[in-house]
Amino acid sequence: MFDNEAMYQYSSVIDAVVHEGITAFRKKGSKGVLAIRDHYAAVEAASENRKGVQFVVRDKGHLQMEHGVKGFIVTSQEALLTEADKITHWTPNVFRWGTYTDDKRQYIKGFDEQNLQQINTFVVDVDTQQVDVAKMLTASMKVLDQTPTFILHTTAGFQLYFVLDAPTFISNANQFKGLRVAKRIAKNIKHAFANELPNVDCGCNDFGFFRAPNTKNVAFLNLESKFQFQELMNWSKEYTAKNNRPGLQLVSKQAATFDATQQPWFDKIVHLTNVQGRKGQLGRNNVMFTLALACYSSGRSKQEALDLLDQFNSRLQAELKNYKEIEKVVHSAYSKRYKGANLEYIESILETYDSGSEMEHSTPFIFAKPGNSVFRKHKKAREVREYSHFAEWESDLESYLEKQITAGKLYLEKSQRELAEETKIPYASLKKVLKQSSKIISKVQGKGRYAKTLLTTIAIVTEQAIRHALDQKKVKQEKYRAFVETFASAVEYVKGKVYSTSNAESLFVRSNVRGDRTAQLVLEQINKVYQTSPSNDLERSRSS
Repeated sequence: MFDNEAMYQYSSVIDAVVHEGITAFRKKGSKGVLAIRDHYAAVEAASENRKGVQFVVRDKGHLQMEHGVKGFIVTSQEALLTEADKITHWTPNVFRWGTYTDDKRQYIKGFDEQNLQQINTFVVDVDTQQVDVAKMLTASMKVLDQTPTFILHTTAGFQLYFVLDAPTFISNANQFKGLRVAKRIAKNIKHAFANELPNVDCGCNDFGFFRAPNTKNVAFLNLESKFQFQELMNWSKEYTAKNNRPGLQLVSKQAATFDATQQPWFDKIVHLTNVQGRKGQLGRNNVMFTLALACYSSGRSKQEALDLLDQFNSRLQAELKNYKEIEKVVHSAYSKRYKGANLEYIESILETYDSGSEMEHSTPFIFAKPGNSVFRKHKKAREVREYSHFAEWESDLESYLEKQITAGKLYLEKSQRELAEETKIPYASLKKVLKQSSKIISKVQGKGRYAKTLLTTIAIVTEQAIRHALDQKKVKQEKYRAFVETFASAVEYVKGKVYSTSNAESLFVRSNVRGDRTAQLVLEQINKVYQTSPSNDLERSRSS
């Protein structure tokens, strides 16, 4: 039996993410209230937006079966509610169509990116349990100025959902320009969070399968925190400019004469032997796929790519045992869905596995325009630049403080001379940073040589405040549960929650909770509490 509050929360989460991309009720065999079903059928019939499908699986292992992905296709929110706590992974974004590849209807296909109908949410995967909700919320405030819509517990860590206030629809116009823009946003969000949190998986599929919400795994929920796609576009452009990250630019057919396999980065990657792939890292398949794409864009034959990857694999300290895996990688790279290797992947691979990597100015084979060889010139290494900028001093000091201030502490006490020496920031520049920084808080105590400066960061203060608020919320929730179990008035409260007609709630959520047998059983159970509790005393206290 589901806890009514948890089921109500699950329904709200599903409704918020799906964005009417699938129908509200099953077309056949629905158990919803007839009048509500008729209402939704009329609304959906009048809508110009077509309905799509979502894919779900009941076990993580089913994502990598020998014959493909084992799962089933969902076309209604009602089906998702019926499957609460039964499915482990889903595609929160909606696809145009889906089909089964076998007669028993066990294996599914159709979740390719170019089949996307609408994007409902961006997701960041954090592959570690060594981080708490407060830390993730603080990171989100630093990166996007607001909290995630919700955070899910996973077996390996957490997944942060950033749900759009309205879906963005994907079409094949301008060679899927909308999809390319969305992918750029997704990658920038992941890279930005990787600078704030450990083990962020930057290599995971942008719009594929993610952990599905259920009645037990929601670690944080703020359905009011939705994101506007246009604002995320603006943020992404600014992030790209500030971090010198070029846009998603692929090698075109016209540029095939440029041989990517002759570039220094290709030589470095092909001679790596320590590629394994741990949580949050690009693994062997990602590296091989990048090499295969380089071969494809350079006009090499499929067999040449197979031979090269076979040799690469044989040199690995932990090689792939199954040659079919290599064949799959090459087949995918030569499927004509891709035009060349991704610069982000190249840089990430070298950063992860090649300790001596520094992308040279002529290394990338990414072109700004089809047919034109325009190379991105990387800035010089920081130590050879004559001056550091204010932003770098500020960033250095912020990083220093976050490392020095231990868990549970709020500030660090140091003299400014000591601080300048330990951070390698010129003393005069340090004073300027402390005076002008919008990220660092400082207060001087004492005078002269006995003066000490108390320092902290906005992020640390925010994190502590969030942690305190979460603790207080937990205490209040526990008190509320005790209240519900003890006092008869809980019955009316729960009924008010279930039967509320607030405009802020979805009619679909209300109707499903109302029609759900689980909710009825919960109300019946609380009615028993009402019948056995000292209600007369409570009524007398109200009237007195």
